[in-house]
Amino acid sequence: MADWKPYLLPVLFLIQAGINMVFYGFPAVMFSVVIPESLYGKLAWTLPFLILCYFALGILALHYLSASSVRRGRLLGLLYFGAGALGSVAVLSDSIHETPLLPAIFALWLALSLFGMILLFRGIEVSWKLSLVAMILLGISALVSASTAGWVVEDYYAHVHIGEIPENATVIVAYPENVSPPNGTG
Repeated sequence: MADWKPYLLPVLFLIQAGINMVFYGFPAVMFSVVIPESLYGKLAWTLPFLILCYFALGILALHYLSASSVRRGRLLGLLYFGAGALGSVAVLSDSIHETPLLPAIFALWLALSLFGMILLFRGIEVSWKLSLVAMILLGISALVSASTAGWVVEDYYAHVHIGEIPENATVIVAYPENVSPPNGTG
């Protein structure tokens, strides 16, 4: 029977890449919560870069772990999983009253990050073939998340930071009023 331990860590990265491909907006949520609200207006433009850097840590960790530079790979992997765990804890503490799906996703991300940190502390080897697949999926996942985070930032600056509501925006009011029809027969 083949040894299955070298597949554990790359599988964690693959699961996280898969989760991110399905729920591609959650890294933006994670970094939006981590950035203090008072600074968010000034730092919102960094959101796509933070997401790219975050997933780059995972890609580089797998690269170094599979290329026999284990010490550097462990450090980068610990940074990747540590940032994911801290971001997940921040979102979980902030999203108590959200829909149950958001806390469930971040609880899963937290569990995967903690398990990854344990595997890195134990000094587990990795399969280079599966690591290559995980690196590719993490890269695609990072690009998708960063591009959608760019839309979030553009929307934030267009609607909130500038303080203007575009003419074609739908405005919802708390207390609707009955308005007579446009032809004046009311």
